[in-house]
Amino acid sequence: MPKWRAHITLAAGLTALFCGAGASMSHAQTMQGYTALREQVADIYADLKEQVPHIRQPSELSDATHALSTAQTAPGSQVAQELPPMPDGEFELMDLRLALVQLSFAVGSNDQITVVRAQAAEQPRVIGVQNGTVDFAQLREWVATRSSPETLMTGDTLRVPIVVLQNARLRIQPDDILHLSRADGAFIANLGSMIIDGAEISATAAPNTGASDFVPFVTTAGTGMVQISNSLFEGLGFGDTAAFSGVSVINRGLYAPIGDSFMVQSVLRDIGKVTFDGTDAAIIKGNIFAGEDAGTVELRHTQNARVIANIFADSANGSALRITDGSTGTTLTRNVVLSSASNGITVNHGSSNTIISDNIVWKSTGGGISITGSDCVYLANNIAIDNRRKGIELRTSQSSAVVANHLLGNQSSGLFVGDQPIGSHTTISDNIFVGNRIGLSSASAHRLTLQGNNFLNQFPRFLDGDLASQSHKIVADLRGEQDIDLTAGGIRSFATAPVTCTYKLDS
Repeated sequence: MPKWRAHITLAAGLTALFCGAGASMSHAQTMQGYTALREQVADIYADLKEQVPHIRQPSELSDATHALSTAQTAPGSQVAQELPPMPDGEFELMDLRLALVQLSFAVGSNDQITVVRAQAAEQPRVIGVQNGTVDFAQLREWVATRSSPETLMTGDTLRVPIVVLQNARLRIQPDDILHLSRADGAFIANLGSMIIDGAEISATAAPNTGASDFVPFVTTAGTGMVQISNSLFEGLGFGDTAAFSGVSVINRGLYAPIGDSFMVQSVLRDIGKVTFDGTDAAIIKGNIFAGEDAGTVELRHTQNARVIANIFADSANGSALRITDGSTGTTLTRNVVLSSASNGITVNHGSSNTIISDNIVWKSTGGGISITGSDCVYLANNIAIDNRRKGIELRTSQSSAVVANHLLGNQSSGLFVGDQPIGSHTTISDNIFVGNRIGLSSASAHRLTLQGNNFLNQFPRFLDGDLASQSHKIVADLRGEQDIDLTAGGIRSFATAPVTCTYKLDS
């Protein structure tokens, strides 16, 4: 029996969800199955778009869309971490400039002039949290004791920034609602620890007259840590500086953060960008990233991050999910990416030892999954369907493997391998190609070994690029009963070092 018939993994469960009860991955091996699958994905996408503007948590999704969310999110999705006890904290009005100086040590000074110009007061102040733990109710009580409290907070609307200092912790708890006033230049910057559970944080709509580009943001920086769960973030972020562009965790610096950060079971709607930078062991799990202005979720310089069972829809500014700038040991699994304006998933700039498994990427304007300049990437059991360009693209990526993926109806190649260094060897095994414009394409792939791949329903072309002349090898064995070696040119590299993969697969 060909190997590809044995691959019934979690991806099978997802396709069963889309195709109806009792379906299996074998259903998507035919043109009829692919057509049914694409229709079901389109229906779920339409349902998701209708519901996203109205939900506060992923659990509020209904019908098939809720089934998708719960099927993707395995038990135990809640992440808990014991935090050391702290005494009761205190509040103090501080000079904004002093707070920005501390923030700049961690995130730089780009776009800070916009933040300063956005402040409503002539001598801008921030509410500083220091010397212990406080919660949102205590903040309200403290504001009420100030002279002119309406200049600090009106109802649920915060009119000045909040800065959590290194020795402090802020808790924003279930049913807390916090609107950050765009017109007044409000934001939240956390240099200590922040717990956001069951809360709602959003930006108000009225523009800022002093800095029209300014939009409120939530950032954790330096040695800070944040734990986000069951919460809603909406309409946050401006510019290209990661700290100000939406919701971010920026742990660059000489000292390790005081704890691990995570974001679970939350809705992030119309957020400019979600960034984790320099963070170790971050967990992003069970969230929905969507909305007309949804941006990229980006991991930079991270180690051992886990991105699990999230839904990404309508990412308007670049790839839905980007792993970049030397991030290592990342696991991306059971995510659903729908209608991204660029690639669905991008891994680039030396981001090695990445596992990408059991994801669905549908109808990206770019490609489905793009790997560039990153070694030791393991791509397994993914479904790349109806993407405008390639289903999976692998460039300059040594010691990577492409295993048991379903490449369906992509408007360019189902799989492209290119710019591989001379001496590299890429294994392509147990994949299913259906209805792509081209099955497998190459430009300087050097050596490819095909094992157990199914081209039975791939047309109009099996191979293209510098592999085109070897199409007869595929025609002779469309079910992949025998191993096939394909050879092409390679790229000469004067700095190619030996590659040792360190990722570990679950048994």
